[in-house]
Amino acid sequence: TRVLPGERVSFKKGVGRIYNELGIKCQPVAINSGYVWPKIGSKISSQTITISILKPIKTGYSKEDFLKTLQKDLYSELDLLN
Repeated sequence: TRVLPGERVSFKKGVGRIYNELGIKCQPVAINSGYVWPKIGSKISSQTITISILKPIKTGYSKEDFLKTLQKDLYSELDLLN
């Protein structure tokens, strides 16, 4: 989901269901494109987008624990990028 830089929304429940249904590890990727391509407004082509590939989340978490871990990891990384 694209959000404004610094905005911290709860993740949608569907990602937890996909994680549980597939039974495979999740590879989180953080991207700070909100500065370059905002949800609202014009694209700023003179900026650089940074992509961070985070540590995979192993299988076996409950949907709730997976969502908490994913959210914590991604938002921690985005705090560093922003």
